[in-house]
Formats: sequence, C-alpha cells, structure tokens
Amino acid sequence: MENMENTIHSSFGFANSAAAPRTLRASSSYPQMQTGSIHGQDLHPSPINPDWILEGDPIARATTLAIAPDNTLSCAVWECHAGSFKWIFGLDEIIQILEGEVVIEEQNEGRKVHTLRAGDTAFFPDGLTTRWTVSNYVKKFAIHRTIPRSFFWRLKRKMRHLLGLVTKAGAGR
Repeated sequence: MENMENTIHSSFGFANSAAAPRTLRASSSYPQMQTGSIHGQDLHPSPINPDWILEGDPIARATTLAIAPDNTLSCAVWECHAGSFKWIFGLDEIIQILEGEVVIEEQNEGRKVHTLRAGDTAFFPDGLTTRWTVSNYVKKFAIHRTIPRSFFWRLKRKMRHLLGLVTKAGAGR
C-alpha cells in the first residue's frame, strides 16, 4: 500500500489514488470539472478490515466520484450490507445517508449512539473510533478531507505507531 501519510484513507477501505478512475486524475494545469453519479452501478468491492468486523459478514462496495488535484478533498459513494464493525477515521468525513439505516456508537468517554437514516448527515473527525451496526443495508454519500502534514508530524506519528502507542489508522492528530 502507498505511503500512509500521503494517501486518503476512508471508510471505503481504499486509498484514493488506487481507487480513482483515470478520468478523475488531474491531466492539465488549468481547473477542470469532475462529475459522477450516486446512481451509477460502478461500485467496486471495498472490504472492511477483517480485524474490525465484530458481527456478521458486512459486504461493502464503493466508488470515488471526484478528487481534488491536491488530494486533500474527495467525494464518494459507499454501501454496506448487514453486519457490525469498528471504524477508526483516518481523515475528516462528512456523510449523508442516501438509503437504509445505520446505528453508530462513538467509542469514547461519552459513547453516544446515533441512528442515521436516509436524509441524515453526520461529521466524523480524523481519529474518531466508532462502532457501525448495519441491520440490513446502508448507502451513503461522503466527502473526505485530509490535512497535509509536515515531515516532523509524520515522523512523530510513525514513531508512535512503531512504539505501539497508537494504531496507524487511528493516529488522527
């Protein structure tokens, strides 16, 4: 897999440059519009980390719709069938539920539980750990934002990971 610090990782389970169709990559020096559709049938397998699956066999598929030339902003569609799994956000993510329902429990001191249905939106900050429970099916539109980090920040994060102080995906800030 690509260098973790230079790659957008999302709940889609892929790195942006590997998942993005060629047409989404910048090909010139002037601004270009990108288009995509939440109705497209071109969703690709996006397996959830097997170590994070808590119950069932959640099957996830996704596709990237657009990526900013500097790789700091992207949007995608993701769907998942029944199951429960942990998710550690490795970047900021805003979602809107398009179909179905999901129950999300924050894995922090407050342990708030949120039920999201079609039309609901939510923001997940980089570093947040959650438990997702999909009873039947959920489909979401997501916007991802990553913040470019300095060499020294990346070195500190790598050292913390190597020392076992934090998981790579959950290093957040």
